[in-house]
Amino acid sequence: MDGYGKRILVVDEDADRRVLLEAQLEREGYAVQQACDGVTGADELRKRHFAAVIADGHLPGFSGDTFAAYCRIAWPDTPVILLSGDLIYLTDHADAVDAAAGLYKPYEAVILLSVLRAITQPASTKQGPFSRA
Repeated sequence: MDGYGKRILVVDEDADRRVLLEAQLEREGYAVQQACDGVTGADELRKRHFAAVIADGHLPGFSGDTFAAYCRIAWPDTPVILLSGDLIYLTDHADAVDAAAGLYKPYEAVILLSVLRAITQPASTKQGPFSRA
């Protein structure tokens, strides 16, 4: 249970994807809050702090990169994982909004969990390709 007690915000307009991701994350010990669009996600960020945010790149309300930029302003130390089925979008926007990671959909759950574990570890224990010096 690597994620035990860590609160994650999942923002995606697709309810089925949100429910599936929530189930996968909760099995790993994460506490998950869902939002169906960027506006609702921003409201959740105003209410509480999250260990990480997982957001679709194409959200109703405002785009995933705009939402990710808002996350950086609201909680600068909260890592954001941006998801998209559009590789060009990920290439152009994930770095621009300083996302911790950009994952191409469909992604493997094991990869998402590995990235999430790496970016939510305390700084003193981070290792490997996701560590920040």
